[in-house]
Amino acid sequence: MSTILAIETATPSCSAALRIDGEVVVRAEVGNNIHSQVLLGMIESLLAEAQLGPQALDAVTVGQGPGSFTGLRIGVGVGQGLAFGANCPMIGVSSLDALALQALGDNSVIAAIDARMGEVYWCEYQKIGDQIKRLSGLQVTPPTAVKFSNADVRGVVVGSAWSAYPNQFSALNEWSAEIQSSIVYPSAGSLLRLAEEQYRQRKWLSAALFAPMYVRNDVAKKSTKKLPGRRPE
Repeated sequence: MSTILAIETATPSCSAALRIDGEVVVRAEVGNNIHSQVLLGMIESLLAEAQLGPQALDAVTVGQGPGSFTGLRIGVGVGQGLAFGANCPMIGVSSLDALALQALGDNSVIAAIDARMGEVYWCEYQKIGDQIKRLSGLQVTPPTAVKFSNADVRGVVVGSAWSAYPNQFSALNEWSAEIQSSIVYPSAGSLLRLAEEQYRQRKWLSAALFAPMYVRNDVAKKSTKKLPGRRPE
């Protein structure tokens, strides 16, 4: 079994995971702006429990988002540093994919997290066992636009968006979707499971090429507007 460290920092939940003696071991903590304070300690704790040094890693996987821009930058930066040090590749997994994998049962699933500014990041999936298939693209929309592609389906929904905008999911309310309210944030444990399959398929990147998936590109891009009193460069 390959040794892959997983890091998930796209939401207020900061987590890291490593398979130790065949079991996925997860360290997690939830809080605002805690990622830079707790992530390295989680990683050190996992490596110490596994009696491994960072150089023993075969790959590092990081939740690519969408999610908090600051959280994503912290996770990617730490992941790149570890991958450069271990001379190993990186594996990108969508944080929404990891969240969808945590849904209970075999169902149509919508995974959605609060994107702030009155919007949510979301994607629709078909989940069977430990397999998920995207039925839509990763997107950011107002909550009222979130819906299952099949109007006859009674699927399940997971993520933080439901508690953030409880009265705005009109289409889902009409279809009586089951909200699995205990599944709020993506976990590095499910991230690791998806990354292990990608590793077997050799779907990885060099640390230098790894980047987050912001989805909300207009916010992530650097402004090109001319500042008052500044000469064009």
